[in-house]
Amino acid sequence: MVINVLIKPMYIFLIEAKIQNVVGTEVYGAYFSYFNFVFLFQFLNDPGLQNWNAQFVPKNKEIISAHITQLIYAKIILAFIFIGITLCFAYLFGFDDIDLLVLLSTNLILSSIFMLFRTVMAGMGFYRTDSWLSALDKVLMILILGYVLYISADGLIDIHKFAFLQCIAYLIACIVIFLLVLVKIKISVDAFSLAHFIKIIKQCLPYILTLLFMTAYNKLDGVMLAKMLDDNHFQAGVYASAYRLYDAANMTGYLFAALLLPMYASHIFDPKILKDLLNAGVKYVSLMSFLLVCTIFYYGEPIMQIIYEAYVTDFYVTLKWLILSYMMVAIAYIYGSLLVASGKIGRLNIVFGIGLIINIVLNLIFIPHYQAAGAAMASFITQISVLAGQIYLTNKELNLFADRKIFIKLIQFAFTCNVVFYVLKSVIIWDWIFNLGLSILICLLLSFILKIIDFKDGMTLVESRKTSK
Repeated sequence: MVINVLIKPMYIFLIEAKIQNVVGTEVYGAYFSYFNFVFLFQFLNDPGLQNWNAQFVPKNKEIISAHITQLIYAKIILAFIFIGITLCFAYLFGFDDIDLLVLLSTNLILSSIFMLFRTVMAGMGFYRTDSWLSALDKVLMILILGYVLYISADGLIDIHKFAFLQCIAYLIACIVIFLLVLVKIKISVDAFSLAHFIKIIKQCLPYILTLLFMTAYNKLDGVMLAKMLDDNHFQAGVYASAYRLYDAANMTGYLFAALLLPMYASHIFDPKILKDLLNAGVKYVSLMSFLLVCTIFYYGEPIMQIIYEAYVTDFYVTLKWLILSYMMVAIAYIYGSLLVASGKIGRLNIVFGIGLIINIVLNLIFIPHYQAAGAAMASFITQISVLAGQIYLTNKELNLFADRKIFIKLIQFAFTCNVVFYVLKSVIIWDWIFNLGLSILICLLLSFILKIIDFKDGMTLVESRKTSK
């Protein structure tokens, strides 16, 4: 998590934000709508393969050698299906930049291959290697795109060149992780088995709906903004500006979920360890969420003004709604990963399906009136509904619920954080960056006093990691 907290923000703020400043809000808004449209078909590129493999590998380590070969065959077939269908629907919906569509599709294919091999690493218990690899793609993008933007003589770049250089970085990352898999795991090269491919797809079917629903209600916003508003993609660009910070924050919940999923799967029949893992996940993710929400609500505007040359108030208004949405998503990752590991995919899909309906209806209502901020509001309400559904399912299906004492402590911590940020901003007249750093430091110290950060939880994670290998 430390690696990703350092690397991904560097990529987002030094590379992506710079790209938007160079090409302009409208052009980047168009790119954002294209990317979200292509991502809607991600369920064809990765029909739940990543989630399924993350819980399959820890339980079937003895057959991993042959399994990896069949995974590669499956990914090749799915890649061709994904590109073909995406281009067909792009033509129907008026997305006519074929070069950009192909580049974005290729990037998603390479990214999914990289993530799939990471699930193999984590599932086999090579957590340290997986941790170092987790930021490899972003490190490569920082080096390649950073050279073009900051060191190259002209520093010129357009959206197509941006997507192409991302493609190069993903390709290198895939080669590196594949070589590491070869070093750590003996792979048996078998012929393609249609029966095995069909078996994999059948086992992934429940995950396809999960991915489809989650992708749709997370990515439709950018597409609907582009298609519902006749503003040359400006509001889509505004949403992209705020979404960039949401995406940076969201990695905390996602990374913790990726860490917990194989641990959940390995201890799925041990309710005590599952509850300990759930408690630790909720505590640490909530702590990080509260700090990030307070940071944005009290200092979000100057942060946005530093990042974006074309800053307008709409950027900040949209960001405030999205950061609240992030908090719901981060906590939901902890519950959702447990439900996935326990195989409760069918019920989880019902929750996601309801979330998708809510999101579409709210976007249709809010976007014409509130534009980018309306899409962010719709996202927030959707994520509250989805989180509530996941908590209910975890309690009903698994009879697991985070301890009430934890929620009391988290409420106390959230209130205290708000007071600390408010007092330091209102009373102490120092540079806002200093005030922000001091506020975070004080809140972290308070988290130890309230025992939200507890060494006992850390030992639980370490022991669970060891026994899940």
